[in-house]
Amino acid sequence: MQKSKFFIFQRLTLILLFVFFSSLTSLSSASEKKPAELSGWILVWEDEFEGDALDDTKWRVEDAALVKNNELQYYSPDEVYLKNGVLVLRSRRRQKGKRLYTSGLVETKGKFTQVYGRFEIRAKLPRGKGLWPAHWLMNAGGTWPPEIDIMEMVGHEPNTVHMTNHYGIYPKNRLEGGPCSGPDFSEDFHTFALEWEEKEMRWYVDGVERFSTKRNIPNIPFYLVLNTAVGGDWPGFPDATTSFPQHHEIDYVRVYKRDIKGTCLLALSADNGRIIADPDEARYPTGAHVKLQAVPKIGFKFSNWGGDLKGRENPAEIVLKENMSVTAQFIENPKAPKLISRGKTASASSVESNTAALGPKSVTDGKMGTRWSSQFSDPQWIVIDLGKTCVVQAVRLEWETAYGREYDIESSLDGQQWKTIRSVHDTVGGTQEIWMRPVKARFVRLYGRKRATQWGYSLWEFEVFGNDNIRQK
Repeated sequence: MQKSKFFIFQRLTLILLFVFFSSLTSLSSASEKKPAELSGWILVWEDEFEGDALDDTKWRVEDAALVKNNELQYYSPDEVYLKNGVLVLRSRRRQKGKRLYTSGLVETKGKFTQVYGRFEIRAKLPRGKGLWPAHWLMNAGGTWPPEIDIMEMVGHEPNTVHMTNHYGIYPKNRLEGGPCSGPDFSEDFHTFALEWEEKEMRWYVDGVERFSTKRNIPNIPFYLVLNTAVGGDWPGFPDATTSFPQHHEIDYVRVYKRDIKGTCLLALSADNGRIIADPDEARYPTGAHVKLQAVPKIGFKFSNWGGDLKGRENPAEIVLKENMSVTAQFIENPKAPKLISRGKTASASSVESNTAALGPKSVTDGKMGTRWSSQFSDPQWIVIDLGKTCVVQAVRLEWETAYGREYDIESSLDGQQWKTIRSVHDTVGGTQEIWMRPVKARFVRLYGRKRATQWGYSLWEFEVFGNDNIRQK
């Protein structure tokens, strides 16, 4: 009996010790994921990749065989997933869309952009001949250059990462940067950071400054891209030494703005709409008055403010006495024109390549991972056949980086005779909503007259809104 009690006591002791040390491990893990306070910086955007699925309010996942740098991969959404608090971009030898490899790419295009600040990413990189992991910033305006590479690595040199600033005007573009030699960056997690300020850019690896420049500093909004390319002009092609699958693991992404005494930061966010600030500044003097206007997407209406601003008054005026974060909430508007183009037939003047994901039908599938991309010339057009005569009231264009600078929205009853219902000039790409007087039409065409970039016209979605329930003669 005494022996039995001893064993019970021993077992209970071991269980309590296990629980105790497990809790310590859990606390340690949580503390590592908690953003550290950085002197002189304010955290304004982050993703710790907790949960089961990627946050689509922060990230767009690529779904295309991009044509650049002679790369070999198809960027496939199923190569992007979360596991144990880490974002994984997987690369595999797998055929898809006439490509022999698949890989992952996520970006904040259309979700988050910023001018200046600290961009910090903790990651464990893939390795092997032909692999090309990168963390980089792209011009939200669509033209290239500029581009800022926070970190790039070619897989056959896993002990070296590269930091680069691309500038100039294509095709006379230039670059400035430097390599950083260190440990094997594929064996463990390392922190890569860029501090981008008005007069200087500084690159860091594991908290140590590795490169800086005071020349050709961009001053326009950029969005963030995380990816692994397979093949390409720089890393070359995979060979017999390259093992698959490979995993690009990202522990967190944190973005900061400089904390400047006497000024305040205003962070704005909205789903199914946007917020217009007047004046619109990167930062404001303490005590500044700012007017906020909530503008819903087609099909929605404003409901209420959230975050550090409460109420339903729109527009609203705030006085900035400290840093503020404001959200706008929108709800569906039953009186708004409805989407009548989803799943309808589309045709185009040309396509960039024979890849299915770049065909005209991609603009009506409701997927922000597929797109139509034209050949690199003017003019170009794309037509949606609504299937019957409808009343058309508005269109929404979701442009990729290669957008139209000047174009017409046209309507037709027979697909032969066209009438211009809106002409658009000097656009800046992104999401564009265009209202017009109601017009009867079966066909709606975007006719591009002038490209904004050296590439073609590229649309994620071409959405037509109106009424498809009208009496037919």
